[in-house]
Amino acid sequence: MGKFKFSPNSPSIIINCIVEGPLGQIGASLILDTGATYTHLPWRIIEAIGYDPILEYERVKIITGSGVEYGSKVVVKSLKAMGIKIENVEIVCHDLPPEARVDGLLGLSFLHHLNINLNFKKGIIEVN
Repeated sequence: MGKFKFSPNSPSIIINCIVEGPLGQIGASLILDTGATYTHLPWRIIEAIGYDPILEYERVKIITGSGVEYGSKVVVKSLKAMGIKIENVEIVCHDLPPEARVDGLLGLSFLHHLNINLNFKKGIIEVN
């Protein structure tokens, strides 16, 4: 369905996404993370699109490089990334540290819907 370029010398692959909820949609920059079970978005984005993670949703354990944390799991209306829109995607509300310089992680809760080929030598992602 599409080809996207990334810098093969960059320490991470940044994907621009659009997440949608009952109050509308908002853009987010996410690190492609095949090691993350869920896609992670910060609380401010989840709340801005109309969800209340504190009151309504299941808590899940998140294993990070710095230890164990907990986040609220929310099923968002849709998430669009790399030209593909997937409905009813499980998202974990989790704020990354400011040093990450991105909003969150694009994890397997989105990626398992796709066929992705990463060519690191050429810096190309092919998605279908």
